[in-house]
Amino acid sequence: MASIGVDLIMRFGFSMVMLAGFVGLAFHYWNRLRQEDEFCQPPGWFVQWVGQGMIAPVLVWLVVNLGILPSFPPLLPEIAIAQSGSGGWAKALFRETAPGILVIGSFWTALTLAWLLAAISVRTVGRSESFGTSAIWGALMAPVALWILWGMGQAAAGLAATVWLLPMVHYALPLVFTKKQAPLYSKAIAKMKFGKYAEAETEVLHELERCADDFAGWMMLADLYANHFDDLPGAERTIQDLCGQPGTTVSQISVALQRLADWQLKVAEDPVAARRSLEEICQRMPGTHLETMARQRIRQLPATREGLQAQRQTRRIRLPGLADNPADEANLAAPEISREAAEARAKQCVEKLKQNPESVAPREELARLWAERLGQPSLALEQMELLLGMPHQSEPKRAEWLALMAGWQIRYRGDEPAARALLDRLVREFPETVQAFAAQRRLNLMNIAEKLRRGRSATVNAKAAP
Repeated sequence: MASIGVDLIMRFGFSMVMLAGFVGLAFHYWNRLRQEDEFCQPPGWFVQWVGQGMIAPVLVWLVVNLGILPSFPPLLPEIAIAQSGSGGWAKALFRETAPGILVIGSFWTALTLAWLLAAISVRTVGRSESFGTSAIWGALMAPVALWILWGMGQAAAGLAATVWLLPMVHYALPLVFTKKQAPLYSKAIAKMKFGKYAEAETEVLHELERCADDFAGWMMLADLYANHFDDLPGAERTIQDLCGQPGTTVSQISVALQRLADWQLKVAEDPVAARRSLEEICQRMPGTHLETMARQRIRQLPATREGLQAQRQTRRIRLPGLADNPADEANLAAPEISREAAEARAKQCVEKLKQNPESVAPREELARLWAERLGQPSLALEQMELLLGMPHQSEPKRAEWLALMAGWQIRYRGDEPAARALLDRLVREFPETVQAFAAQRRLNLMNIAEKLRRGRSATVNAKAAP
């Protein structure tokens, strides 16, 4: 190894370093161009190009100059002479092949830069500006390239071409990004507003041809399939393809799958499919807030289509007691059903209470049926007292029950003193509830009415006295 010489090893190592520099330079500009949306060369392509365009020629150059091929002497005579002599052929190999390696690397780099410049000019919207930039830098660097070629000979043609092309690639590349225009879907939206969904689809696809990974465009296309073409499987395929694209972020994947779940619930009424879409979010993004939101929505989904339909039905909501007259409050939200239906429903409530006496909803419904539909207010009031005696009931609910009882005492039994006692109890025990304010207002009205009655009675008695 010592016979080879440190200077020759350094010369050969310098050649390898220069090759690595050529590869790094070409990769830098190729990778920047690859980031542009319409440039779809995979990363493995560059590795293959390095192997085929640089490494393979270098290996061939070394092999043919080693003289190991049968009936094929080294190409360089200096190496052949060294091999036929007493020795030192390794020195000759390192000394004579190093310049050839640099020539191969420089020509490969020049060829790569020329190809990149052509790719940039094709992808630049303002091609005249790209050509102008290239022409200016080409003219400025031409004397430098000619000087290198004149001083170093034909072997430096690759290096001269690299020096000449490099500024043109460097300054033309930003034009690809600055001139890139975002896709416009205004025409597609206008078509949709007029109900021309097929034409809208064509417009969306046209924009996606220019910007193949635009998230908004793919979501608009999937929305067309789901809501206007009655093609939910097509919408699902579009969403899955979008989620599979490497440029789609995790947030975008979550939005897409959440939207797919919306369509599966709205269009197909399929909570099972919607749950599957939401669970995909959990699998793709474990431990994130996106998984948490998906889990919360999964817990709210019904298990079957029938459950979903029942969930969508309009529900009666009982408002808190705000009527001035408790007798009117007694009839708020009373169901309009026949006596036979009320009796049947009351029997069902009784059966439920036999199974679970602590059940609140059946007891409250039974009390309302007895008071408001079956003419048995005394039984209804007993049920309400039982409800008031149950533990763990909220204050607004207890206040609502007292207001109902006061209303039933006036409307169905004509017992104003009992109603007054219930209203006093409501104001005393639950002063912060809306029912308490309504009860106090009603008590004030009852006091005023009582004073008026007493005044009229006194007037009548005075006129009747002799």
